[in-house]
Amino acid sequence: MGHSSHKVLYIEDQPEMIDLVRLTLRRLGCEVLGATDGAQGLRMMRDIRPDLVLLDLMLPGWDGWQVRRAMDDDVKLKDLPVVLVTARVPTGNGNQHPLPRADAYITKPFSIAQIRSTVESLLQERVAAV
Repeated sequence: MGHSSHKVLYIEDQPEMIDLVRLTLRRLGCEVLGATDGAQGLRMMRDIRPDLVLLDLMLPGWDGWQVRRAMDDDVKLKDLPVVLVTARVPTGNGNQHPLPRADAYITKPFSIAQIRSTVESLLQERVAAV
């Protein structure tokens, strides 16, 4: 992906998951930064301006829905590409909260290949759009 590294922010309450994704995406030339709760994730987004956000829905404190709403309300954050990482499968049955808007969805447990191809594809789209 060239010499410039892409910054990916992974908001996930399990540090070992952040480490796994960091190792996986390093091979794509990505620098993965981790936040273990939604409020910290939002602060980091504003500070580091990542190229892509991986957002777990089930977080302590601010959950993924609240983080996504806050991003949508912030002119500097609303257009950041977001990959929702969730143990829930998107359904249209109305029994669950609908999933927030995102550029892609990854269901846990995910494969390394799946996260890698999703991130790579979204980063390539972002570069092409510039």
